[in-house]
Amino acid sequence: MEVILLLKIKKLGDSGAIVHVKSGYARNFLIPKGKAILANKKNIESFEAQRIELEKENISKLLIAQSRAEKIKKIKSIIIQSKVGKEGKIFGSIGIRNIIKEMTLLGIKVNKKEIKLPNGVLRQVGEHKVIFQPHNEVHEYFIVSVIAKK
Repeated sequence: MEVILLLKIKKLGDSGAIVHVKSGYARNFLIPKGKAILANKKNIESFEAQRIELEKENISKLLIAQSRAEKIKKIKSIIIQSKVGKEGKIFGSIGIRNIIKEMTLLGIKVNKKEIKLPNGVLRQVGEHKVIFQPHNEVHEYFIVSVIAKK
């Protein structure tokens, strides 16, 4: 099935590209989520008219994401206290929600989809690298330091 991508989709194509995808993927995911439209003559003509507007919108989203990443870059690290047992293991784990809670206390609003934990949830005391990715093309690393609660 041929579709026109309305957004840049990783491993599929840029905004405005006409791509061939499986019909189930198009019907059940791309079209209902507003990420693509069916590629017929009418839609191709109407999309060409909207293309400039969509590109401006994508550029503005990219600029906003870059400014948010700059704020994260200034922080460098976040400190989270947790109860710790012997051998430096945390009771439970520290996940995305805990990191977001600490970031909101610092005055930075983030969405849970924007935080990536490359090694999974944090279960050890120490410094852990976390990725902030507000846009497909923008990502920034910061450190989460887990320390023992006294």
